[in-house]
Amino acid sequence: MAKKITIDDLAVIVKKKFDKTNKEIGGMKKDIVKIKATMVTKDYLDEKMADLRGDLVVLIRKEDNKVRKLLDVLQKRKVISLKETKEILAMEPFPELSL
Repeated sequence: MAKKITIDDLAVIVKKKFDKTNKEIGGMKKDIVKIKATMVTKDYLDEKMADLRGDLVVLIRKEDNKVRKLLDVLQKRKVISLKETKEILAMEPFPELSL
């Protein structure tokens, strides 16, 4: 014959389950707090990407200056023509437009 469960027995079982669930939820809350503390926000990423883009633009402009100097030297030595120099300077990423 099966043992009958009393209301008190059922209450103890339910309380144990709730206590276990509450303990697990408490652990999840701690995990969420930790994740929030270390999580990167969209604003932070946007700012860092803008900084990186600015740094890259500065570096590319410096390289453009080197290319301009090299073209000047090559043109003075008659290795390339003025037309070729203008064609090269009109190339991306920062085209120099002749007026």
